[in-house]
Amino acid sequence: MRICLINPPRIQPKLWGNLGILQPLDIAYVAALLEKQHEVRIIDAANEGWKNFEHIDETRCRQGLKNKEIEDRIKKWLPDVVGITISFSGWWKTAYEVASTVKNVDNDITTVLNGLHPSAKPVECLKQPNTDFVVIGEPEYTTLELVEALEHGTTNDFKKVKGIGYIKDGEPVVTPPRPPIQDLDGLPFPARHLLPMETYFAAVKEIPPRGEINKRWTTMLTSRGCPYNCIFCSIHTVMGKQWRARSPENVVEEIEQVVRDYRIKQLDFVDENMTLDKKRMETICDLIIEKKLNIEWFTPNGVRADTLDENLLKKMKASGCKKIRVAPESGVQRVVDQIIKKNLDLREVEKAVALSKKVGIKVGCFFVIGLIGETKKDIEESINFAQKLRRLGADGFYFSYATPVYGTELYEQAKRGGFIRDCFSDDALAEAQPLIETPEFTADELRELCARAIAVNPTFTRDKLVKAFRDPKKAVKVLLGKKGTPSKQESSET
Repeated sequence: MRICLINPPRIQPKLWGNLGILQPLDIAYVAALLEKQHEVRIIDAANEGWKNFEHIDETRCRQGLKNKEIEDRIKKWLPDVVGITISFSGWWKTAYEVASTVKNVDNDITTVLNGLHPSAKPVECLKQPNTDFVVIGEPEYTTLELVEALEHGTTNDFKKVKGIGYIKDGEPVVTPPRPPIQDLDGLPFPARHLLPMETYFAAVKEIPPRGEINKRWTTMLTSRGCPYNCIFCSIHTVMGKQWRARSPENVVEEIEQVVRDYRIKQLDFVDENMTLDKKRMETICDLIIEKKLNIEWFTPNGVRADTLDENLLKKMKASGCKKIRVAPESGVQRVVDQIIKKNLDLREVEKAVALSKKVGIKVGCFFVIGLIGETKKDIEESINFAQKLRRLGADGFYFSYATPVYGTELYEQAKRGGFIRDCFSDDALAEAQPLIETPEFTADELRELCARAIAVNPTFTRDKLVKAFRDPKKAVKVLLGKKGTPSKQESSET
């Protein structure tokens, strides 16, 4: 069969600016398995059209290929099946537009949605008129079996495919979940040859992701799943809670491939828990060093601070690690333990930051504010903790609002307690605004606290504060503070 996999355009907050390039590794994995038996193409609409911006309203914009461009590509190749990935609930609208575009070309083309949003809300996705199937959870083997059923089977065969949803006799049917993939080494490497790799390389020269990536670069996943229970994390929805890892040899073989075939110089490991097994991580570093692979690498999604020690960090540094991120999430141990349920000692975060500075690895820190049960004083303490980490050596801080994403415990908490704001919608998830209010704080108070938190960042500028706050007058008020005059650092940057 002819299968076209599409990464749809993104809808995102205007204040994010041009995000540049985000390589769709999940789609490339599916393509790699499918192409062993079928003809496969990928349309990376979000990134092929990374320079195209369409303003939707005051707060949001659309980035990617226009629908007409996607339609022309579909007409030219006429696939039998089109798979559309929705990796974030806030991007559902463009995915549905793509499905509609596909059906307008030929209503007999089968459309399949996969990713975070269909996994969290399969029945809602099936209610969309141009959706034939949804894939729930890890997509590789499920998509392959679904395509085989479409090619050789009958309608009755669909119920044998675990992890899908479809409509039968006007009613949604969701099959039992598929167990997590245990043998990750058994998956082929992502089909990067089907991705517009040269487009990515050209884009990073103009807009380096995070200000760090400016050479030939790719992303890589060495493990899946997360055994922890952070209430706002959606990774469980697709990848599950069981942590599974590729062998060090398999990981380094892929690094060798991308260095050889694409002359890769920089690498993002996009795992959620890459260092969970210290011995495995040490072996990966040892093999990179042994094989003299000249790469720089980063962990933009973060690593567990309590999995790091000086010996491991030294090996990471020697193998090319330039920067890691850790996630205290809060500066209050009670919030970390009882509200976030992260099971992390904040003293381990301090230790990891200090050790990273000692060995010469830059480190950034993730924080989340606006959780149910959190107080304004708690958030103030998080800002103070960020300042402490800065003194210990952290060079960047990333404060975000607690967002009730579908499929998370936070969403269920907020829904049950009536804490979700009236403005909440699928669209609002793409607006980077506070979507939770409790008796402890309002949305405006969260915005002010977030703006103050941003000012802690070493890369702080007045422009960034105004963008984050969306209200120049209030931003200046925060900037000036109680004394009415900017600090020395603020004066030098505004």
